[in-house]
Amino acid sequence: MSLGSNIKKRRFELGLSQQELASLMGYKSRSTIAKIEAGENDVTQRKLSRFAQVLDTSVEALLSGTESAAVPAPTPPPALRLPDEPPRSHHGVIVLAGGKSVRNHQNIPNQFIHIMGKPVIVYCLEAYQNHPAIDDIYVVCLKGWEEILYAYAEQYHITKLRGLIPGGSTGIQSVQNAFEAVRSRYSIRDVLLIQEATRPMVTVDMISKLLQSCAATGSATICQSMRDYVQFTVREGKARYVDRDILVDLQSPEAHRVSVLDSVFRTAAMEHHPMTESCCTMLLYNLGYDINFIEGSVNNIKIVREEDIAIVTSLLKQQMI
Repeated sequence: MSLGSNIKKRRFELGLSQQELASLMGYKSRSTIAKIEAGENDVTQRKLSRFAQVLDTSVEALLSGTESAAVPAPTPPPALRLPDEPPRSHHGVIVLAGGKSVRNHQNIPNQFIHIMGKPVIVYCLEAYQNHPAIDDIYVVCLKGWEEILYAYAEQYHITKLRGLIPGGSTGIQSVQNAFEAVRSRYSIRDVLLIQEATRPMVTVDMISKLLQSCAATGSATICQSMRDYVQFTVREGKARYVDRDILVDLQSPEAHRVSVLDSVFRTAAMEHHPMTESCCTMLLYNLGYDINFIEGSVNNIKIVREEDIAIVTSLLKQQMI
């Protein structure tokens, strides 16, 4: 179910009209609630937390619809012992920081360079630390940088960091290493996100949008439309125009239910797939799985070259104004 459907369901459970919910939320009319429930209006992270508070439920329940949103029963008498409640669905993120690229001309890997006095990877970690629906953070760490990363986590209060995982020889092998290391901690309904450590402009709202889509479809990937440029392919000296309206630029993060990751890695093993992809979405595509893209942000820049550092610096300065 979508976020709007989950809000509507919970509203019905509480016996609220659209106008009553609108008033509780501070909206002027019921039309805003109607549009949210119909999926026509997006919900910001701040409003999502407010919906959870007003509807006496959790952000997790509204995003996934998997957690019961019923009003808690009264506390039983001391003599009555009830079975433990099953654990709620969990959201974890795997941050890929195992790359060695130094095209930034600073002689250290891109994820560890400093921009505005802070390491690039820390910007990513803080976004997930600050998101209320994210429970666990794991980092696929470049060998030799483990102690430095733990020091960063302590310095910037990244309390959700659960551990570091060795990387693989390709991006997808690093994802597989991490998935195998943490799989036993999650149920098939839980969700794991995959985040490149070199994209410091990921935001809490972007993560929420991704989780909403994944809750409805089981898998989602952030992308950017390529409508601002004319696109050609060139082969053997011949150019061919490509319709820019159907092109997207694959970004990060991506989010998948554990059941989807279980399936795709089992399929890859059965087909003896070479596992050379740079990301999980490409693996899904190459194995014939459906891909669900959602629009990201032009500012979701990946640090690759020196000029990318200048752009991100400028964007961060604008945020401080």
